Amino acid sequence: MDAYSYTTVRVDPDGTAAVHVSLHPDADMTVVCVRGGDRAQISVMHARADVTFCPTNPTAPTAGDVRAARRLAESFATYAAEVERLHSRTVLDGDSGESGGECAA
Repeated sequence: MDAYSYTTVRVDPDGTAAVHVSLHPDADMTVVCVRGGDRAQISVMHARADVTFCPTNPTAPTAGDVRAARRLAESFATYAAEVERLHSRTVLDGDSGESGGECAA
């Protein structure tokens, strides 16, 4: 399966909306997180889908923003470990690991 990204927007009859962004990246993904500037943010760009994470006030983060950033970091570390584990299992099973599937949280 080739890499791709897509976004869906659902608007319910009462006007509430839900947005879902799914990134299935390859080597063309770009991740930017600049250190030492006057604001904190990280951006992920792939296949015309751009996602940016930043504190509620990027130049003056709160303690809650720090906790949220740490939760994101822990979740991405878990994701990386799971990808590595599944890749290792796939390699041991003799598959090239080039096929993919859905990832549910």
